[in-house]
Amino acid sequence: MTIPFACVSGAGKKGFRCGCSCLGRAVHALFFFMLLTPVAALAQEMDEAPERPTQAPAQTEEEVIQRYFLWPLVSVEESPEWRQFAARPLYVERTHKDQSRKRVQVLWPLYVFRRDGKDVTIRIFPLFTYWRDVYEFMNEDESNMQYMLFPIIFRGKSTEAGDYFALFPVGGKLKHFLGRDEIVFVLFPLYFSYQKGELRQRNYVWPVLSFSGGGDYSGFRLWPLYGQFQKEGEYRSEFILWPIYNHQEYDLDKEQPGERLLIFPLYAREDNRRRHFRAYLWPFFTFEENFAANFTERATPWPFVVRTQGENVDRRQFWPLYGRVTTEDSETQFIAWPLWHRRADEAEGDPKTIQKSLMPFYASTTKFSPETNEVMFQKTRVWPLWRSFRYEDGSSYSRALSLLWFDDVQGFERQYSPLWTVYERAETPDGETRTYALWRLFQRVETPGKTKINIPLLYNYQQNLEQDTEHVKILGGLFGTSREGNQRDFQVLYLLRTHGETVLGEGDATIR
Repeated sequence: MTIPFACVSGAGKKGFRCGCSCLGRAVHALFFFMLLTPVAALAQEMDEAPERPTQAPAQTEEEVIQRYFLWPLVSVEESPEWRQFAARPLYVERTHKDQSRKRVQVLWPLYVFRRDGKDVTIRIFPLFTYWRDVYEFMNEDESNMQYMLFPIIFRGKSTEAGDYFALFPVGGKLKHFLGRDEIVFVLFPLYFSYQKGELRQRNYVWPVLSFSGGGDYSGFRLWPLYGQFQKEGEYRSEFILWPIYNHQEYDLDKEQPGERLLIFPLYAREDNRRRHFRAYLWPFFTFEENFAANFTERATPWPFVVRTQGENVDRRQFWPLYGRVTTEDSETQFIAWPLWHRRADEAEGDPKTIQKSLMPFYASTTKFSPETNEVMFQKTRVWPLWRSFRYEDGSSYSRALSLLWFDDVQGFERQYSPLWTVYERAETPDGETRTYALWRLFQRVETPGKTKINIPLLYNYQQNLEQDTEHVKILGGLFGTSREGNQRDFQVLYLLRTHGETVLGEGDATIR
């Protein structure tokens, strides 16, 4: 790496002697003095700047151009596919140039607008949600639309189900909600009914009294005294003095049906063609013999002491001190749960993945090539100080600070992380290195044979080893120096220039 402030000099027996004379030393001294002065950048544009910390450069092959003003508050980013405008911390908008997709965030996660084709989602957290889903059926567009002012107003409309509306708890009808095809209620919980396929259930003073029917279904519940429910020929269940006695029979249409029994909390058992399970003082003392996966497991008591042995699994757990589970293609380990955790996955033909975490201070994910066992991808977080990415092609990205202890690229990171990112460094496979510090007030770009350093309004340095040139500007050109080969010029007060020729001697360097 070339030191950008080095003067042209000759190496003699008596040491190094600066060829820039007193004026050159004064220019650089003035620059270092101004580094101590607080400055706000008014405007700056740098082409081909790396993607924001929300996306490291190697995560996309798109060439991203950034124009930023009062960084990190106001910025514009543009690629061949999309354009993004940010006025942090309030507003971030990203729009695809073909108008196929758009996303707007305001004080994330408070408000988000998302459009993908004809599909639209609007959310004002935590109260309001609107979504519209448009799909093609029989060469025609059909749609589902729903909005809710949770938990009071619900309204929707769909090509299949028509219109529906509900005002909670007064009454109304809902379609395709909470896994049910239709829900109807009046003065909830006084009356509540739902339909799911053939099953229909009516509830009065929910969950106390209910009646179920439709198709092969039948059931009755007077909770907590007694209840029973069944689907003819498939399963049936009942309870008495819930939760004390619960009994279920299932797979009645199979050659070997299954059965579950719970007498809470004294005893529990399950028997089917896949496993036998017993529990005493459930869930603390358990024994399982699993025929399908060929293992046995004992918990004495759960979750503190657990031992599993089988053909493809081995587990030793002494929670919360230590635990380890080994299977045919994975290994999981914890120490002092939930502080230290490690997981390794190595399925045949897939990249080997190792995840480590020391909550909440450290987390890493590393993927290795199944062919060469070389690192394909590595992500490391040292909270709240540091985060880095490294890729198979040799590119990398790192930044400080990193205040988020979780991943949320489109949300929190895109909207807020530039506000606390005081240092960034990005390297590309072609040897380019970009370094930013103090919210991009300091910018350094290095490519093979070239170096650029810029501090807006204060200092600019450019060096080209191939052309043997060097340029320095202080205060936008108030002071500066330029060199082309052996010819060096000095600039004072923008206009006044002096010229000199650098002469290399055997033991010294002078200007004449």
